[in-house]
Amino acid sequence: MREIARNKERKNELFPYALGFKITLAVINFGIIIFLVLQLNKSNIIKNLIIIVALENILLQVAYFFTRIMFAHEVTKYEGIAKVIERIWAFFVGGAVLYVKRELAPFILAILAGYLLRDSLRIYWGSKFFEKIRVEFKPDTWINLLKHSYPFWLISLFTMIYYRTDIVMLGLFRPDYDVGIYRAAYTLIQVALFIPNIVVATTMPSMARLWRENKRILNILFKKSFQILLAIGLLGVMGYYIFANFAITIVFGAGFTESVGVLRVLAVAVPFLFLNSLLGSFLNATGKELSFTKITAFTALLNVVLNYFLIQSYSYYGAAIATVVSQALATILSFKIILNNLSQESY
Repeated sequence: MREIARNKERKNELFPYALGFKITLAVINFGIIIFLVLQLNKSNIIKNLIIIVALENILLQVAYFFTRIMFAHEVTKYEGIAKVIERIWAFFVGGAVLYVKRELAPFILAILAGYLLRDSLRIYWGSKFFEKIRVEFKPDTWINLLKHSYPFWLISLFTMIYYRTDIVMLGLFRPDYDVGIYRAAYTLIQVALFIPNIVVATTMPSMARLWRENKRILNILFKKSFQILLAIGLLGVMGYYIFANFAITIVFGAGFTESVGVLRVLAVAVPFLFLNSLLGSFLNATGKELSFTKITAFTALLNVVLNYFLIQSYSYYGAAIATVVSQALATILSFKIILNNLSQESY
């Protein structure tokens, strides 16, 4: 997405080989899932459902690739339409199937049908940016792609570790009740993350292009995006704090009242979560992905250490504090690197 955003002519050079590599990795991933499913001590129905979901995941990974092509051309409306269609399908069709059948298998199949529609639309609209779709399977070229893309792989790995650490370690050190209390609060925080995702999806390709074409406008775009996300994030802190009890009670019920305090602590991390999405995208767009890799690695490690000590003493509050501290530090480190880079550039 970054390379094509900078130079649209490169899509015919990069796309066929990258798509072939993406398909190959998706198929390998499917094979690993099949192997693991065969080891499970579950019913055949559950195993078959997992295999069907994993099969759709191949299409999902390919569809994501076409979505990035659209984003590289700074076109985001089709992705929005595809997601809205899928959510409407899930609510009406999935909801109707669940209401009538009240069984897991029909419900999952109904949801998967919506996924198939969404991902097919992504591929259809993404393919409009090419005269002809080609797929090339060339391992030598894949190695070259890996040399340039490995920081993004590591960023994804460290980010995954970071966002899973608190739940996993709570499960190791505390009873399931504590995990449930924390998960309820964290789920409501995750709902708000669609806001930075929208901003990042619409600005990241532009930042990559402007880094080459006009750094003065890039500076303006970054500052405006930063100000918007910071303002919304601060409003989010106040909103979560004021309406925490109402939100927890409505969504999860009176049995989760202890999640209210956890939600108010986690709310402090909202501005940092918003800004980190923007700062990370800026670093990736401007060729500083190695710096962002180091930050995510350090943050993931710090989060593990903080959770280890804080959870044992403060349970779910400790996990919430670890999230706030690690997110805040990631913001500080990323912003410092960006300021140093911007100060060295002439606008």
